[in-house]
Amino acid sequence: MKKLAFLCVAFILVLTSCSYEAGVSEAFTKYRFREGVVTVSVPGWAIHLAAGLADLDETERELLESIDKVKVIAVDDDELNRHIDLHEEFYQRIHDRKEYEELLVVREDNESVTIFGIINDENVIREMLILVGGDDNALVYIKGEIRPEILNDKIDLTNPDRFLSLNF
Repeated sequence: MKKLAFLCVAFILVLTSCSYEAGVSEAFTKYRFREGVVTVSVPGWAIHLAAGLADLDETERELLESIDKVKVIAVDDDELNRHIDLHEEFYQRIHDRKEYEELLVVREDNESVTIFGIINDENVIREMLILVGGDDNALVYIKGEIRPEILNDKIDLTNPDRFLSLNF
C-alpha cells in the first residue's frame, strides 16, 4: 500500500512539473535528437548558482537571478540550415495561439528574427521566446521574472554585425 501511495504521489508531481511552452516543446520534440542540432536546457538552480559564483557586476547578477529556465535549439550544420527554417516552421503556431505578444520583429534578406514575450501587469517579462530563421536557425526560450530595465543596460542594438549584442 505504501508503494502504491508513493507511486501516485510521484506520478502527480511529475505531471504537475511538466510544462508545455507553445512552439518550444514542439521544436524540442522534433529536433532534439537530430544530427547537426544542438539542444541545451538549463534549470534555474544552475543559472542562480552561476550568478553567485561568477565575477559579475550587480546588473548582470540581477539578470541571471531573474531567470528560472533556459532552453536553446541551435542548428549547427550548414547543410541542415539550408533545408529548414525554424522561424517559418514555428512562427505561425506561436502567433496563432495568442499567448505571446510580439516584442520585436526583424526581417532582412534571408533572415527573420522575432522576439515574443508574456508580460504581466507590472511590466515584468515572465517568458521570452526568440525565434531565428533563415541562414541561421535557433530558438531560445527564457522563463523567469525579468524587469525590462535590467535588459536596457545590457543590450546594444548599434552593432551592425550582430543582432542583440550583449555587453557582458
